Amino acid sequence: MALPDEPRTLKQFLESLQVGDALSHLNLAVVPLSGNGHPPLDYALAADAIEANALEVTEVSEGGNVPELLVVSKVDTMVLLLDGEELIGAKQNRILNTSILLPARAKTNIPVSCVEQGRWGYRGRRSKSGGTSSSTLRRKKSRSVGRSLRITGKATSDQREVWDEVHRYMEATGTSSPTGAMHDAVEQRRESLSAYVDALECPQDACGVVVAIDGRFVAMDLFDKPDTLQRVWQRLVMGYALDAIVGQNEKARPFTADDAHTVLNQAGDLACEPCPSVGVGEDWRFESNALVGHALVAGDTCVHLSVFPSGDEDQDGASASAIQPPSQRRPRSSGSRGGWLAWLWRSLQGD
Repeated sequence: MALPDEPRTLKQFLESLQVGDALSHLNLAVVPLSGNGHPPLDYALAADAIEANALEVTEVSEGGNVPELLVVSKVDTMVLLLDGEELIGAKQNRILNTSILLPARAKTNIPVSCVEQGRWGYRGRRSKSGGTSSSTLRRKKSRSVGRSLRITGKATSDQREVWDEVHRYMEATGTSSPTGAMHDAVEQRRESLSAYVDALECPQDACGVVVAIDGRFVAMDLFDKPDTLQRVWQRLVMGYALDAIVGQNEKARPFTADDAHTVLNQAGDLACEPCPSVGVGEDWRFESNALVGHALVAGDTCVHLSVFPSGDEDQDGASASAIQPPSQRRPRSSGSRGGWLAWLWRSLQGD
């Protein structure tokens, strides 16, 4: 680990990873990562604990508070709640703003965002575990939560931006909901989404993946051990597929292991700012012109790392180009934003 006065980087968690061959279905590709070489931790997953009635998720009070839920753990080990994980019920459906490692038998208020704008009334006192958010929603939320943590020390999202993204997604997929619930949109496209889940099996011994849609990097998720990836695999793929079904580009180039190496190299050198977590460890935040994301770090262990392209400008190729190897980028003038990003890539590579 870095000394207190040294900048934190992700290199220590990424440099020993082995990159496998890409697995794909239609326009979604996942590149497996294995062998992170750091000691794994002992914890239960929130979804499993909720199903076993060992973890209760409720409103913080009878009146409730939109950006918070109360979690009461009866588990004798730590419990891992994952960024973007959906919690269905209570007064409205929410998603986790960041990954959290709860202490054993803890009572904790956790930061969440609403993904059901049109309901504020009880539908069951306890929330149950749902799916995982799309990579686009997680990316946008990661950016706003990171900025909030740096300014206020609290993992608060831009709630309006979250609602706007849920609304945009419904328009793009032709889905609807009387309460504006993201969960309803997922259920209406479950057949298409399940096709991706059925086609992509979790890579053996992998502890993470780099993910691309239509040949462009959209997300990376890395855990401290393969068992965690195995257990959350179906929900993760469903979340990636939420973006994949929006549109398919038949002319998109394949995403390869070399592309995944480029993402790892750039992510490894980013300076991270340790921020407080409501649970065990620290919430490391990073944001550059190319990448944005966060890592839950406890001691010498990166429990969960999420990396995304930094901005919406990837729609015109700028952000995506910065993450591709130089040989595969479109040429841009040195005076453009693309030229600045090319300089950024070269500087990260030490050229």
